[in-house]
Amino acid sequence: MAKEMNNWQLMKRYLRPYTARLFGLSTLLAISIGLQLYGPQVIRDFLDAAQSGTAVRLLVSLGVLFFVVTVAQKAVALWTTYLSEDLGWAATNSLRADLTEHTMRLDMGFHKLQTPGELIERIDGDVSNLAEFFSRLLIQVLGNAVLVLGILVLLFREDWRIGLVGLAYGLLTLGLLQLIRKPTVNVWRDVSKGYAALHGYVEERIGGTEDIRANGGESYVFHKLYPLLADVAKSRIRADLIGGYTFSSSYMLYVVAIVATLALAGTFFLQGQITIGTLFLLVAYVRLMESPIKYIRRQISDMQRAVASIGRINEFLQLEPDVKESVSATLPDGATAVSFRDVSFAYKDQLSVNGNRLSVNGDRSTDNGLRITNNGSPNVLHNVTFTLEAGKVLGLLGRTGSGKTTLTRLLFRLYDVDTGSITLDSVDLRQVSLADVRQHIGMVTQDVQLFEATVRNNLTLFRRYDPSKTPISDVQIEAALHTLGLGDWLAGLPDGLDTVLKSGGQGLSAGQAQLLAFTRVFLRDPQLVILDEASSRLDPATEQLLERAIDTLLHGRTAIIIAHRLRTVQRADDILILENGRIQEHGPRLQLLSDPDSRFAQLLRTGIKEALA
Repeated sequence: MAKEMNNWQLMKRYLRPYTARLFGLSTLLAISIGLQLYGPQVIRDFLDAAQSGTAVRLLVSLGVLFFVVTVAQKAVALWTTYLSEDLGWAATNSLRADLTEHTMRLDMGFHKLQTPGELIERIDGDVSNLAEFFSRLLIQVLGNAVLVLGILVLLFREDWRIGLVGLAYGLLTLGLLQLIRKPTVNVWRDVSKGYAALHGYVEERIGGTEDIRANGGESYVFHKLYPLLADVAKSRIRADLIGGYTFSSSYMLYVVAIVATLALAGTFFLQGQITIGTLFLLVAYVRLMESPIKYIRRQISDMQRAVASIGRINEFLQLEPDVKESVSATLPDGATAVSFRDVSFAYKDQLSVNGNRLSVNGDRSTDNGLRITNNGSPNVLHNVTFTLEAGKVLGLLGRTGSGKTTLTRLLFRLYDVDTGSITLDSVDLRQVSLADVRQHIGMVTQDVQLFEATVRNNLTLFRRYDPSKTPISDVQIEAALHTLGLGDWLAGLPDGLDTVLKSGGQGLSAGQAQLLAFTRVFLRDPQLVILDEASSRLDPATEQLLERAIDTLLHGRTAIIIAHRLRTVQRADDILILENGRIQEHGPRLQLLSDPDSRFAQLLRTGIKEALA
């Protein structure tokens, strides 16, 4: 679990590498504030000099000085904006990378409960709010606060009564902002969660557009979409109403402060206590206070949105995977023996925080540690026990939902068992690093995930970018493709291995995509191979190619094959039949085949595909 941090510690962690830039920004900010405060002083001197009949040359000099001060202040402000933007995005890009890496480390129990849209909102939406906070809000709010303090000091220096007016205006406005701080944080947190739920829903439905249209599900999609839009609108309207209330109230305070300043300063001028230049200076400084306070007023909602995002990010970083890393043992090379001992497992159905339920869409949040809990979900596997000898092939049979795929997921350690143990060559999987487990096990699923990347990177899964792994040469890749019967396909590509495939395997047949998945396994050279209904989508010609490739791949290796086809089962040494998560039958294939009363023999007589449908 990541070290728990409060919001300030999280910000400090990502700003610390940019201390020099922060110092430079602080220096520029101080210069900009000094120039803003000096400008009205020049105007006062100009007005007083003009009233006293000073030479034109002095007036021109003061006018030129004011012009230089104004241009310099704007130039410094522009440079400050550039550096602050650069700082904000540099710091938050590091955070984006850490969040993405953290997301990849979280196990399948978490990803089963989170849609990609919700994760994108966490990684990009919340971090973008934080980038704005780092780049503009942090610098501007601090700068405006210092500017207000500077104005108050100068007002008190000129006249303590006008200083009190300015102080009262500032304190009342800041008190108002503090009063609405907590409700503003809560309402912007609701807005972020509403957008996360909306983005997750839309992303899922866009991904299933073809099926939705084919089955006439558009009405249902929009029926579910409208409540999500209504939730976002309701939260956003509440946030805007709070912002409008803040604007109106603080602006009324500003008007009162200006009227009070004019009344007092005008009285002092008429009594001869101050000059016309000082009268202008006092009014100008009070008016100048309105600008930073106005910015603070406008930025308060953005600040609270950023604070809410920081809380959500911090919460997300505290989430720990159920599947823990361990390096207390290593797996030997060669064919691997597999053993399940009293394995039971249930998929988790919700996140929890210290035992309290946390909505998948995040309608509650906390800075405490999070974990995924069962919450009473029924077991998918019940006390499963079997052994597969090294170099043997196990045919795994069962109806849809019987637990076949779950069993292979546990073996691949996408999840950890709830009770019991799984061992490879007598080594408990939980004692082996995840990298070692997945180096020794190769899995081909029916749903092949291809990326928008070159053929080379799709087959090696970007291995050349990982210095800890031995790179795979183009010669090896081409040899594997020829072995699987994809040599002609490769020769027909315009750029060979450098040809960029489309995301999701668009433009490829189901058979070609499946064979590319097999090529990935070939190139990894695992000791244990899992084929999850790998041949069920292929046409007869492609399946013929695949059958020869499977024979080559399984030679000298242990394998578990999930299949609904007799031809695939015939290469198995042992058969295991699951029913409702329990072992219904297990034994050598030939022995079960010779027993007319065995469940396996009945399946063969009925027809495997029909019996297991």
